[in-house]
Amino acid sequence: METSADRPAAAGLLRIADAARDVGVSPSSLRLWERQGLVSPQRHAGRERRYGPAELEQLHRIRRLRTVEGLNAAGIRRVLRGGVERGAAHDATAAPARDLRPDPGLVGSRLRALRRAAGFSLRDVAARSGLSPSFVSGLERGTTGASVAALVRLAATFDTTIAALVAGDAGGAPHRGNGRLVRGRDRASVEAGHGVRIEELAFQATLLQPQLFVLAPGATSAGPYAHAGEEFMFVLAGRLAVWLDEREHHELGPGDALTFPSSLPHRFVALGGDDTRVLWVNTPPTF
Repeated sequence: METSADRPAAAGLLRIADAARDVGVSPSSLRLWERQGLVSPQRHAGRERRYGPAELEQLHRIRRLRTVEGLNAAGIRRVLRGGVERGAAHDATAAPARDLRPDPGLVGSRLRALRRAAGFSLRDVAARSGLSPSFVSGLERGTTGASVAALVRLAATFDTTIAALVAGDAGGAPHRGNGRLVRGRDRASVEAGHGVRIEELAFQATLLQPQLFVLAPGATSAGPYAHAGEEFMFVLAGRLAVWLDEREHHELGPGDALTFPSSLPHRFVALGGDDTRVLWVNTPPTF
């Protein structure tokens, strides 16, 4: 027999899928925010998550702090505990980069424009990228997000970069200046999905691509990917697990560095309960 706990709408409570739709994010984002200690949903019959008006208000605030203020998990926790927001004072835990994270609809429109300009069908893109036609269609419609692994495959399909695919024009990474010097306040950043933020550290480099990866706890590439070139990573904070060709497994901490040919299928997962920050250099530019 159905109980009142099984009828969340009647009690003013939403299930995770409905709450995510209301906030404009994916259910996996809500689970990640819960693991990061940003929100605590109610638990009802079967231990299912339930979100009431207070939780929904918190979720909307978290989304605004991430997408508008550009705060990371540590910065958001400080604000939620009563600290000042970025607009009022500088938060040393927050990344200074300009936030160029568009909504999924804009990413989908850009992907659709690239596909049509190349004369590809959905099946053509799927065959070239190794993704399913339904997944590519969902990306174009803005109903699903892409992992780092999927974005690398799509960027290779259209001979572009992740930055261009997610937050720039079809010709290259977002451009924020003409000088050799990149100030922290001028950095551009893109959200690559699954808790991964990528900040651009160079405007003019053509043979290499230095970036700062900011990984939320549990952030992952969501599968292996490979491409031409070579890459170097240096962990500034946090811990990172890296697999190379599923034969090598490395756990990196602050001060650890790893270099490998990008042609080896590689994947990563951020470990621990705090954000992981990695100086990551690709050559030639891929991201």
